[in-house]
Amino acid sequence: MILWVSPRTSSLAARLAFAMCGMPGEVREISLRAGDARSPEFIALNPKGQVPVLELEGGMALTETPAILMALGEMFPDSNLLGTSRAERWQVMEWLAWVAWTVPGAFLPGFDPGRFGPAPAEEGIRSAALARADLALVYAGSRIEGRGWAVGGTPTAADCSLALLTVLGGFLGIAPPEALMAHRRRFFALPALRDALTAEGFAT
Repeated sequence: MILWVSPRTSSLAARLAFAMCGMPGEVREISLRAGDARSPEFIALNPKGQVPVLELEGGMALTETPAILMALGEMFPDSNLLGTSRAERWQVMEWLAWVAWTVPGAFLPGFDPGRFGPAPAEEGIRSAALARADLALVYAGSRIEGRGWAVGGTPTAADCSLALLTVLGGFLGIAPPEALMAHRRRFFALPALRDALTAEGFAT
């Protein structure tokens, strides 16, 4: 099993989930900035030219963060990635779906507004994206306030996705709510994540 990622990108959530499962395979890094995802070798693996990708035995390559996190949770149930009950599983999937929709809609235009409109409109596109990203962080902070973890009493895949939002917000210069940052500090303090966070360039 191989997990393909690009450090300091949205593949972080999958990398953290992989670590929560006990690193059941190899992590291979590529550089999106250097164009590695557009190489013929990588396009053969994932024609979308994106990370993360979970390469499974038998040649199957699974893409899209929610699908990868769900697969990891099912393959490694002791990780509690999907919670400890059917209701918690639904709640985890609710978070994963919301973050998967929020990142491209609210955050990505802030990083690369030129992809979403002509040059004269870039400043307005970026400003609108920053406003949406800020609202998303405020919403997530309001949901996590007073709770140890996003769902239930143990860390799950939902916490991987929420931590990703704080990282992306920081890259855009947005200060997430303190409740959300407190959650990130708790999550990043988990011993199982130490090596993955170090590889991503976070102090642990």
